[in-house]
Amino acid sequence: MARHLSFAVVLVLILQAYGAWAQPTGGRAGLTFLQIPADARSAALGGRHLTLPGRESSLFLLNPTLLDSSKNQSLSLSLLPYLADTRLINLSYAASFKKINGVWAGGIQYFNYGTISQTDDLGNTTGEFRAADYALSVGYGNTIQNITIGGSVKWVGSMVENYQLWGVALDWGATFRHPRRDLTAGFVVKNLGFLTQNYGGGETPPLPFDIRLGLTFKPEYMPLRFSLTAHHLNAFDMVYNDPALFLDFDANGNRVPRKVTLPEKLFRHLTLGAEVLIHPNFRLMAGYDHLRRQELRLQTRNSLEGISFGAWLRVKQFEFGYGRAQYTPGLAMHTFSAHVQFLKQHP
Repeated sequence: MARHLSFAVVLVLILQAYGAWAQPTGGRAGLTFLQIPADARSAALGGRHLTLPGRESSLFLLNPTLLDSSKNQSLSLSLLPYLADTRLINLSYAASFKKINGVWAGGIQYFNYGTISQTDDLGNTTGEFRAADYALSVGYGNTIQNITIGGSVKWVGSMVENYQLWGVALDWGATFRHPRRDLTAGFVVKNLGFLTQNYGGGETPPLPFDIRLGLTFKPEYMPLRFSLTAHHLNAFDMVYNDPALFLDFDANGNRVPRKVTLPEKLFRHLTLGAEVLIHPNFRLMAGYDHLRRQELRLQTRNSLEGISFGAWLRVKQFEFGYGRAQYTPGLAMHTFSAHVQFLKQHP
């Protein structure tokens, strides 16, 4: 027992040291598309939850410890039309094999920036080129009694014209499912790895490293399921306190940065989600991400920044999802997902 405890303490210290080195400020991480929700249900619930129940194989892209027997022989596809003409496509499949314990999954994430005009120093168009980010993932999860442990390895990269950036990332964690109640708790370490080559020059950016703790539960006599996730636990202060926007004046009239309170710093690590279980085959969803709201809302106008919602429908072995997440006034992201399970299971 003491040996296991010592190992856990050393591991936490290593992750904290890595997080202090890898956590960029001001959005300077590389391949940030890895932080975009992998399916519509996740997008509708706030975008960061790691303990969502379900049969969708795409959930392993959020957390590989969600790979259990319910994902066997499941195929998922998600489409997210993103900013301007960019779009994110996620495709995943999960299956188990005879004589091998656990469930395996593979996934492709492809973020397409479209066709971009190429110009010379004077602004004259000389041609066109394409740009894209991608990730190829292989994951594994194994359930022992009420705990599922798992991990996934991702080959990640980016291509802009003939310039490339690539690297390797690892997700891993553990999930506990209560044997009698609708309650799931877990943690996941996301994007532990490195990038290299950096399009042929310059300093190589870190990956969007993230440590998360999550809880999903349904009160016994309520048609509601709640999810709470604490994200970016590797970096306590997530506030981008722009001195040009957030400032006060001292007694001499000098401009000084406005102080951010401790509760505000803590709340920026939290994402909330709720599902209204109208029918076993239909539910409505809503979510709130405080970090997104505080970073993207306008100073002169408040809208639904950080608020998301959506719906989920099952027809036999097919499942369909829709999620809408608000970023700024007049700009929202719509995610569409479809899932099919070739192995029949009881609801």
